[in-house]
Amino acid sequence: MCKIGKFLKKELVACHAGIKTKEELFEYIAANVEKCAGIPKDSVLKSLTERETYGSTGIGKGVAVPHCRIKGSKEVVVQLISLAEPMPYGSSDGEDVSLVFTLIVPEGNNLLYLKLISQISVLCSNARIRAGLIAANDPEKMIGLISNL
Repeated sequence: MCKIGKFLKKELVACHAGIKTKEELFEYIAANVEKCAGIPKDSVLKSLTERETYGSTGIGKGVAVPHCRIKGSKEVVVQLISLAEPMPYGSSDGEDVSLVFTLIVPEGNNLLYLKLISQISVLCSNARIRAGLIAANDPEKMIGLISNL
């Protein structure tokens, strides 16, 4: 079983979201994380936006992995979103993004943070898995694709 799968919760998985900009995406992420994990929206939004100033978290092949460490966070939060339409993101390969994995880790948990980012990257390098996640129309199907690896 892929370790990332144990951190996915159905309420933090969205299929074909109608998000058009990076700003809208970060607002959507922050609102959902606050609702489902109790981390203040403003804290999430600030941390994701600040992290993005160091370089785009678009990793290529239509995938973005916005991520941050948040002081005071008590749990790892993974959010998975497929987009209804690819959107510009500033990815290193210039490709628009269709799939977004968000990772929020408590500050100081650096080893887990790096392991999870690495797992997401490896997972998303598989074209079959990417296509399955983008095509899925049910959060449980998306979770199943990852958890059954």
